[in-house]
Order: sequence, then structure tokens, then C-alpha cells
Amino acid sequence: MATAKDEPVVLAHECYVKKDYSGALQHLNELENLIGSGNKRVQHNKAVVEFMASDMKNVDKFKKAIAQLTGLTFPDIETKDLSAPFLLYNYAVVLYHSRYYYQCAVLLERLLTCKNVKDNKLFQQIVLLLLESTLCRRTYEKTLEIAKTHGEPLKSNPEVSDLFDRLVSRAQLLIGQHKVKLNLKPDSIENVFIIAQQQYLNGDVNESSSTLGQYKTLKYNYDLKTQGEDIWAAINNNLGVIYLSIKKPFLASKYFQHAVKEHFKAMESEDSEKLIACRDRPLYVFNLGLALLSANNSEGAFECLVEAARHYPNNPRIWLHLAECCVKKCCSDEAQQYTVKKLGSGPHTRILLAKEGKEKYSTSGESFAIPSLSLEFAALCLRNAITLLPNQEQPADITAPLIQAPPGPPINWKQRCELKNSTFVLQSYVLLHLQDPLSALMSANELLSQPDASSSHKAWAHIYAAEALINLDRIADAVEHLHPPMIHDLVSVLPYQMKDMIAVSVWAKAAVCHILRGDLVTARKILLQINSPRVLPLQMYLEICTGNIDNCHTLLRKLRYTNFTI
Repeated sequence: MATAKDEPVVLAHECYVKKDYSGALQHLNELENLIGSGNKRVQHNKAVVEFMASDMKNVDKFKKAIAQLTGLTFPDIETKDLSAPFLLYNYAVVLYHSRYYYQCAVLLERLLTCKNVKDNKLFQQIVLLLLESTLCRRTYEKTLEIAKTHGEPLKSNPEVSDLFDRLVSRAQLLIGQHKVKLNLKPDSIENVFIIAQQQYLNGDVNESSSTLGQYKTLKYNYDLKTQGEDIWAAINNNLGVIYLSIKKPFLASKYFQHAVKEHFKAMESEDSEKLIACRDRPLYVFNLGLALLSANNSEGAFECLVEAARHYPNNPRIWLHLAECCVKKCCSDEAQQYTVKKLGSGPHTRILLAKEGKEKYSTSGESFAIPSLSLEFAALCLRNAITLLPNQEQPADITAPLIQAPPGPPINWKQRCELKNSTFVLQSYVLLHLQDPLSALMSANELLSQPDASSSHKAWAHIYAAEALINLDRIADAVEHLHPPMIHDLVSVLPYQMKDMIAVSVWAKAAVCHILRGDLVTARKILLQINSPRVLPLQMYLEICTGNIDNCHTLLRKLRYTNFTI
């Protein structure tokens, strides 16, 4: 038999379903007057209704109310009281949209294992949110495990079956099952995105781009207000990723710039205050930085990657890319301008060839930790990258995720080794430019001690080690790193262009060693075999030393019209 308490409960629920939040709140107040103000369920429902009445914008007040009812301090999850599953689910929703994915997943797993969830609809909502939070944590195996264990009721429910299939499909693609047949039809904008992603991962970039273009033919309600994400920002970002993958960085940067602009426009609207609003600017800016770096726009890329580093400080890839921006800017600006002066006349002519020297450290008084396009900041970035790639034992599965690197995919063992080796090589190069040969030698030797170093990395490490030893006046040790048979074995498997670059560097360093030993004839013979503007200053020096003034004038004319880097 119905009681006086039942009527306001039913009326409040009916008003809530109709989105009449003021009416629902009125009936909840009536219920509170009947049963007292200490009932947690009534207080919880009032908090939810008030939050929805604010169009999900009064986030701080809702967080405070939910945290107070659970007895927790946001974002803590250490509670033994699981007797209020609806309340804890809403707390998990707040955690998820606040990007506390780990806490959200742990809390939801605890709710699934306890026996307090009697409502089937709540159970299914818990499973869906848990799938989404494990996807955001990039624990894709966990996503598929949960779907397999708890997914049967969701497959048979037409209200959530499409969403369940999308979540499972995303996990399958991200775990590497690119060829799996997706249980999706291109009849919604969400499905179109996932189908295009599978085509992109399989290398069918033209089909992927065409699939994304199907949004023009679909009726959809996908915007910041309903889904928390701007459709135009998402489409432009995905198109940018496609063009960057086929080495069209200028076109890719154009799409990424559009994505940033569309997202900025969406964030200026009133709907940006909603709990569900997706603030993905760091992701779009990171992608834009990569495209600009590929397009040799080191200044623009640096600005983007500095912003990305503030949001993703634990990603070693970002720190390495920041160092690359500094090297491209500083070492191309050095480019290096040689000053050629002619003193005296006739038999007393003297030719002076010099380049502007760079001080080992800046004297401006600014901290190197302040982001700037300098080699000092590059050295700091490379130290950060090495710190984030610690030494550890090789796992049994070298393709398993090892280091989380948002916003990109996790780094496995093989990628970790390649990344660390690249960092050591660049670090050695930067330290040589900073006139710190001892540290440069240590970085090069550290790379040579890595068991998984590639042939190209080893070749460059030997070259930089030799240059560092030359600067340290250890000529005999430098020659050991330039042993021709050893270098030949390393570069034999490399592409022609890379092989040519390494060969020029090796022979140039070998010539320097012979010059320092006083064997100018052998050094000249070596340099005559090199057809590269990079060694013109060295050739000119040798011609002067050996008295070949005519050859010196010829080289001087070449030098005046050639841009080169040593």
C-alpha cells in the first residue's frame, strides 16, 4: 500500500525525467520535510537535481556536495562504505570528467565486485563508464577483459548496445587488432570516426579521409553541449593526423591550426563551463607542434611543444622534440657564418678564416630552466628525457606497454631503447656545441654501451666521441673511433643519403687527426676525396699550410657563395 512518502518520490522522479528540475526539487523538499533532513539519499538526489538545473555548470558545488556525502576529500577513493552505489557512481562520473581516470576505474571495479548493485540499469552504466575510463588510461587489455566478463547484458540492451560495441571496437584497434571485423555501420558520426581510424591504422589513408568526409551526409547531434566535444575540432585534428602520416606536414599543420581555432571558439561559449566539456587543446597543440617541427618551423613548434610539456611533463618524447627544435634553430642560425679577411698584399698576403665563437654558457643571467630556443635549454630537455627513460631489465614481451606517454600511445621496450639512444646521440651533439667535450664523450660512450643501439646511432656516437677526444687532445683515442672497417660495417645497411653524411663526417674527423699529428699530406689526400662544402674551410687551411695559394683562391671563391654547416 502506498504511503504519504511515496507520492513525492514518484512525482520528483517524473519531473526529473521531463527535465522539470524546479518541480523535482520542490517534491524532494516535500519529502525531506516528511522524513527529516538527515537522509543521505534525499540529499544526494537534491544535489543531482540542483546540478542538472544549472545545466551541469555548477561543478564545484556538485563536487563538494558529493564528496561530503561520501565522506571523502576529492579525489580520494579510500572508503569502506559501498552501501550507496548510486552516490559512488556519481562520484566516479565526477572523477572521470575531472580526468582522474585511475581513481574512477578503481572505484567502479570495487562497485562491480560488491553485491550492493541491485539495479540493472545502474550496473550497465557502471560497466560502460569503467570501459571508458580504462580506455582513457590506455589499459586496453583491461577494457576487453571487462567487456568479456560483464558485457553480455549490455549486448542485449538496444539502448546501450551501440555504445558498448563502439567501446570494444576502440579497444581492439588500440591494442593492435587492426584487421578485426568491426561490428559497426557508418550510420552515426561516432561510428564513422572509429571506422576511419581502423582504415588509417591499416595504411588506407585515402579511404580514411573519405570516410571522415561522410559527416556531410549524416544527421548528427554532436557538439559541445550534447557530447562535450566540438565536431569540427575533432574532424580537423583527425585529418591533420592523416596528412602528417603521409609526410605532408604543411597541410597537416593547416588542419591542426583549424582544430585549435575551432576548439578555442567552442571554449568561448557558455557550454564550456559544463562538466562534460572536453578540454582537448593540449592534444591539438601537441599535434600542431609535431607538424610544425616536420615543416622546419622550429619557433612555432617550440611554442606548441612548451605548452604540451606543461600538460604532459612525463612524456619523454615531448622533451626530445623540444631539444630538436632548439638544435634546428641554433645550429641553422650558426649555419655557420665564416668571416674571411685578407691582410697585406703580394708575397705578404695573409688570409684569415674564422667563425663567430659561441660562449660555453650564456652570460645573460637568465635561468636555463626558462623555455627558450637555446642549446642550454636543449641540454636540460635531454636530461629530462633520459630521466623519464630509466634503466631496467628487459621484459619478456618487448611489445608490451612499459611507459605511459600521454597524449600519445604508451612506450614499449623497443621504443624506449630507440628513444633513449636518440636522446644520447642528440645530447652528445648539443654538448659538443656547448664546448663541453668531456660530457659529450660520456654521452657518446653511454650510447655505445647500449646493447640495442642501431647502426646509425653507433656510427654517429663514434663520430661525436672522436670529435670530443680531438677537443680533449687525445688524438690516438680519437683515431680508434674512426677505424674505417668498423664504420663501414655500421653504415653498410643504411640508406645512401645517411651513409654519405656519415662518410663525410668520418673522413673530415680523420683529416683533422692527421693535421694535429702534423701529417698534412695525408690529410690533404683525404679531403680531396670529399666533395662537400662542409669541408671547404678545412681544405682551405691545408692549401695555405702547404703553400698552394692558387688552390686557396679557388676555394675562397667557393666559400663566399656557399652556405654550409660544420
